[in-house]
Amino acid sequence: MKTWAWLAVALVLTGCEAPLNLSGVDQERERLLHRYDQFQGAADNGSVLVVVGAGGTVLASTDKGVDWRRQQLDGSPSLIGVTACPDGTFGALDPLRRLWVSTDGAASWLPRKIQSPEIPLALTCDPQNRFWVVGGFSTIWMSADRGENWQEQSLGEDAQLTSVQFVDAEAGFITGEFGTVLVTGDAGMNWERASDLPDEFYPQASLFLNRDRGWVVGLNGRAFYTGDAGNSWVSRNLDSDISLFGLTAHGDQIFAAGDHGTVWVLHGEQWTRYAHGKPAASFLKVIHPVEDGVLLVAGGGGALFRVSSETGMAQE
Repeated sequence: MKTWAWLAVALVLTGCEAPLNLSGVDQERERLLHRYDQFQGAADNGSVLVVVGAGGTVLASTDKGVDWRRQQLDGSPSLIGVTACPDGTFGALDPLRRLWVSTDGAASWLPRKIQSPEIPLALTCDPQNRFWVVGGFSTIWMSADRGENWQEQSLGEDAQLTSVQFVDAEAGFITGEFGTVLVTGDAGMNWERASDLPDEFYPQASLFLNRDRGWVVGLNGRAFYTGDAGNSWVSRNLDSDISLFGLTAHGDQIFAAGDHGTVWVLHGEQWTRYAHGKPAASFLKVIHPVEDGVLLVAGGGGALFRVSSETGMAQE
């Protein structure tokens, strides 16, 4: 067949192709929750509840998690945590050494650079409205001006610090790799070692209620409790090897979120798994009280829902 004939056939076949249907893609983009969402943290300032995750995803709610507004931050940073300050300011952290700050109820966010070679891993805001960030090589950063300037200190040890929390204006705790536990009693000017966690335990989440009482949880169902400011630790393991990634307190109870979409409540010294009735997500990491008797949980696979703290059942 001559060249012109082949060309004519090709044009005819091209003209017969059905137009590409992108409606499914558009519908997925318009959804509030996407199956690829990986939620990593939640915080509220008393008026707005915020959830953050991979791809620069920020969800904001003004009715305690019933309805949400979705936005994506510029550059789609992987947000690994979020905190709220007493003055209402939000801060979200990404591992590219940036603190994203919002002073208008999560409507807009500005990135603030952390000038350091070390990778940040966790953050909090203390009662004095100062941001604290911890991360690689036992590094601690503090900013008193919403991330414009940072003070840095380090233990000089090759250990990752994975959580930081203040329980009042003076007392705070940091936990990390190799069972590291640090405490401060002078508003963060100095950090000193408490007793290390057993077996060089690597905590995935920690929660301190006051200067004395605290919990840490992690892989394979392991959990520890201290009643003396981290000077000693007692095992409070699950009767399961399911890993735990999130902790919170609500009322007088402790709750945890973990692998396989699980939610747990601590009764005395015994963990009990809640049957919330939702399809099992790849993991749950966010667990956050939103109102009396209600917790928000979120994690992988676009999981985001409210559960009763009394029964564990999901609320529609």
